[in-house]
Amino acid sequence: MVRFAVTILGGGLMCMLLFSPAVSAPVKSGKQVEASTPQAAVVKVCTGCHGLEIVMDTPKDEQAWHDTVQEMIDRGAKGTPAEFDLVMQFLYENMTLIDINHADPDALSNALHASSAVVAAIVARRQVHPFSDLSDLEGTVPGLNKAVLDAKKRMIFFQ
Repeated sequence: MVRFAVTILGGGLMCMLLFSPAVSAPVKSGKQVEASTPQAAVVKVCTGCHGLEIVMDTPKDEQAWHDTVQEMIDRGAKGTPAEFDLVMQFLYENMTLIDINHADPDALSNALHASSAVVAAIVARRQVHPFSDLSDLEGTVPGLNKAVLDAKKRMIFFQ
């Protein structure tokens, strides 16, 4: 069983994937069980070659994550297509850089875990006056999840 916990330390996102006893999916009848959550897929697919800190310490944009996962596949990373989709889902939702003033609504929704109403408010405001920083965003758009913003502040920028 895999559990996922997010804590905020030193202004950054520290993700700890807690697992027991092995890093791969449980084995039933001698066969690997397919990972069924994004967190479990990251543990199963990524830790075969490197520690999780390389993922957690390196936010990238969507295209860079796509290229990185493709490189992992090319180098022999093991996983099903569904597990690689879950890895990409985790990376897009949790480790992707986001430019608040230019990102499309879907990217804003994914990165900020925000409702369509909150995303619409962000888009409407930035059309009139671009956001200058995180405090500007927090102060002018009601309904944002402060914990998500705090956890992702190193991945959020304003151009």
